[in-house]
Amino acid sequence: MNIPSRLSKSPHLLIPAGFAWLRGWWYRILFRLQGKHFSAGPLFRVYGPLRVSGPGHVRFGRNCLIISDAIKPVCIRTLAPGASVTLDDNAGLNGTSIQCVQRVEIGAWANIADAYITDTAAHTLSKRRRLQDASEAHAAPVRIGRNVWISVQVVVLHGVSIGDNSVVGACSLIRKDVPSDVFGAGNPFRVIRSIDD
Repeated sequence: MNIPSRLSKSPHLLIPAGFAWLRGWWYRILFRLQGKHFSAGPLFRVYGPLRVSGPGHVRFGRNCLIISDAIKPVCIRTLAPGASVTLDDNAGLNGTSIQCVQRVEIGAWANIADAYITDTAAHTLSKRRRLQDASEAHAAPVRIGRNVWISVQVVVLHGVSIGDNSVVGACSLIRKDVPSDVFGAGNPFRVIRSIDD
């Protein structure tokens, strides 16, 4: 459903959507003034605060939606200059936390609640771990496919790929790849059933 048709069915959303669109422009300007590597496509909207930190690149596509006033603020932290977080067209984050040292890719139409997504272990198991840089810890890119829905309090660990159209239930721990077109949940995650049209 596109924005004009949604607003025609729910006109009470028009004013909050207008403020969210203005806030999207405010963050574009603010992050540029702060020297951050941030870009967002047309119709970028932000409800509540958006926190972006670190030396890497954060790129949002067209019509991306950030909701930071329902559960908790969306926080994106890059830990290296070459780190890249991308959110494809029509995707949304709602209270999501992302930590990235290499690459985190979120596909078009994906909808992610207050999950924690990381492409790095962040620390080594060495006794000297407090003295070591995050780049010394194991890291591997994370890819979340098109039209994926990730529910609340999910943890997605480094090296994981989640296939298109899959749904991840609340409080799940994702340590291994998730196939396309499935619903699953648990700690550790397990597939419960396939998703048909």
